[in-house]
Amino acid sequence: MEENRFYHSEKLELKHVVELIAQTHIHATKVLRLKVGDQFALFNGDGYDYVAKVIELSKHKTSVEIIDRYQVNHESPLKITLAQGLAAGDKMDWIIQKAVELGIQSIQPLLTERSIVKLDRERADKKLEHWRTVAISACEQTGRSIIPDILSPLHIVQWLSNQNQIANSLKLILTPAKAQNINHLEKPSSPVVFMVGPEGGFSEKEMNLALSSSFVPVNFGKRVLRTETASVVALSIMQNLWGDFA
Repeated sequence: MEENRFYHSEKLELKHVVELIAQTHIHATKVLRLKVGDQFALFNGDGYDYVAKVIELSKHKTSVEIIDRYQVNHESPLKITLAQGLAAGDKMDWIIQKAVELGIQSIQPLLTERSIVKLDRERADKKLEHWRTVAISACEQTGRSIIPDILSPLHIVQWLSNQNQIANSLKLILTPAKAQNINHLEKPSSPVVFMVGPEGGFSEKEMNLALSSSFVPVNFGKRVLRTETASVVALSIMQNLWGDFA
């Protein structure tokens, strides 16, 4: 495995010459100070890493030849979707980054009654683009070659009213109220969907709607955690119990 990895959004093929995007070119030449003949890895989300060899360098561009490829399997056998109530500030960035590091398959941002962040369509599109960039950066760091899906934000009522895609999943919702401890659940044979509220948690109406949609209330102890802590702890516990941390 090559030590340095960069994301490249275009198709990659053996023996083809590729010009690096501007951001990667700057990092490769100014930070890593790569020279002609040096090698590193590119990935585009198709499950492979591609060995790239620098064949041309100039002030404004870096050209590389794809000389090899190898399949990368750093994905968890446990398929988890995190349905996360929108958190304020840079908390969503942190949640997405850590969730990708912990092997998440997809993240569904949710607009809820107690979400501090309010998004119109334009802001939602900009946020989504930014969050996907955060996920890609986390994949670069962790060695993942399949990029988790960061889905468009949806209102919680809209999302819960259309459960076809997760109908056969184990559906869990975190609550500070009395509930089953997640450590006592049996290992699921299906994907997992896990709901975590924003600052202030889910409203009573939202909780009841989730329960009526077959979500099982769970917790992992007596202490109430911040939303950004709860998501990371929950994913870590599930990977330890049922995934590739076991």
